[in-house]
Amino acid sequence: MGRKAGSRNLDYDRTRAEIVERLTAIILASTRANLSFRELAHEAGVAPSTLRHYFEDREAVLLAVMERVHDLGLRYVAEGATAERGAAPESLRWFLGFLVEGWSRGVGRAHELGLTEGLGDAALGPAYLRTLLEPTLQSAEARIALHMARGEIGPCDVRVAAVELVAPLIVVLLHQRALGGAAVRPLEVQRFVDEHVSRFLRAFGRAA
Repeated sequence: MGRKAGSRNLDYDRTRAEIVERLTAIILASTRANLSFRELAHEAGVAPSTLRHYFEDREAVLLAVMERVHDLGLRYVAEGATAERGAAPESLRWFLGFLVEGWSRGVGRAHELGLTEGLGDAALGPAYLRTLLEPTLQSAEARIALHMARGEIGPCDVRVAAVELVAPLIVVLLHQRALGGAAVRPLEVQRFVDEHVSRFLRAFGRAA
């Protein structure tokens, strides 16, 4: 007996996951933005009709990729939040350096995707927040709370402090890498990190 019209193949979930895996790797390695649905199908090695079988539209593909990026990043988020890296100055410098390293390994491309696709989009914007930006900020919150509990950082709203710690670095990385600032107006990222952590601790705790 043939399969009912509209029913799924037995390997539907596995094939869909394989397509998402391929597209995630391709998108995070690509310098191209705004790939069309047809281009995404080509990059995945399937016909547009096949891609349409697994994803309703381009937005659904990107949502699935963001979810996969989130899954891949969970252990790094946990490490950023809890890894023992000494007193606050060393720990916060390590944390921001950890973000810089991750940015170079594909996280930066994920942020670029989330921003370019998510701004003004009712589905992709919140998805970017939930899958990438908020986990990054919450990781910073946990690290700041750890040093607050040790008395190295004074009482503060850890959410506000996390934004103050992380947001300037994201702007620097977008400026230098995604927007070509390294050629237009170079800035030494490690020097920025050192200066930024020192100023952060002068505001929230002991000076570095």
